[in-house]
Amino acid sequence: MSAPVGPLLEVDIEVKRRAVTVQARFELAEGERLAFFGPSGAGKTTILESIAGLTRLSRGTVRICGALVAGRAGREAVLPPRRRQVALVRQPTTLFPHLSAAQNVAYGAQGRPSSVAALLDGLGLGPLGHAGAVALSGGQRQRVALGRALASPFRVLLLDEPLSAVDVAARAGLRQLVLDTVQERAAVGILVTHDLSEAQSFGGRLGIIDGGQVLEMGQSHDVVLHPTCRRVAELVGYGGFVPAPAGNGQLYAIHPDRAVPGALADRGVVFTGTVRSSVPYGPRYESTLSLSTGEPIIVHLDEAPTAGTECTLTVLDPPIVPS
Repeated sequence: MSAPVGPLLEVDIEVKRRAVTVQARFELAEGERLAFFGPSGAGKTTILESIAGLTRLSRGTVRICGALVAGRAGREAVLPPRRRQVALVRQPTTLFPHLSAAQNVAYGAQGRPSSVAALLDGLGLGPLGHAGAVALSGGQRQRVALGRALASPFRVLLLDEPLSAVDVAARAGLRQLVLDTVQERAAVGILVTHDLSEAQSFGGRLGIIDGGQVLEMGQSHDVVLHPTCRRVAELVGYGGFVPAPAGNGQLYAIHPDRAVPGALADRGVVFTGTVRSSVPYGPRYESTLSLSTGEPIIVHLDEAPTAGTECTLTVLDPPIVPS
């Protein structure tokens, strides 16, 4: 497949499911990465399957390097699967049970076995290359499936919760392996996940999807810090909504990790409330406060305020969203 003149990947799709109609429209250029985040059943996997040609579109098209790979466009022919250069890591992970870990990865390499050993080492599977697929743990199987995809000559890499069974301590290294490979290949990568931090760490753009609709898409940090509606704010972790002084149904969105003790009006909005409870939350404390207006807010603080006492804190630059 020749290098793209415009976007490498162009998606404009609608897929009607029994419970939800999934719609998505976006473009990705060489080297770009996009993560979709949202609840179960939102339509994340359907988008991946549509790009991979595994789902019939109700409307729209998918193009890779300008070539049609899904949908209809007049009499234009659909590119055969063997020429699409798409790699998909699905859930649940599927390996060839009669092959070893190394042989599963080599299958993706398509005649380039010299790359397999180095890739196994990068995946942390060097000593397990000869192990049969059925002898591997869930996390090891995910690494093999990821390796098989990375070994293939892909231009579009599709990842459906690829590290969900992998130890948290190992995820950063594997994620970096993916990002480096996508960049080296001048490819595009799309991740779907229920883990917001994983979605943000994938880099690039973040799409928030719910009920089959992409509610917001932008640079990952901007989407989280500046949600444009209450539902997006709820999905990315804002747990309190307080009427803003301007009225007109506008609300301050309160993120638990954007609060600091004390009145610091030059840094954000100051709130005072009564502490209802404080419980350990990792190295910090999760405290619930009742404001004088009656709204509860939840914040994460380094020190636990005493239940029943009054507490003043500053929420750093809270976004304002419609009610």
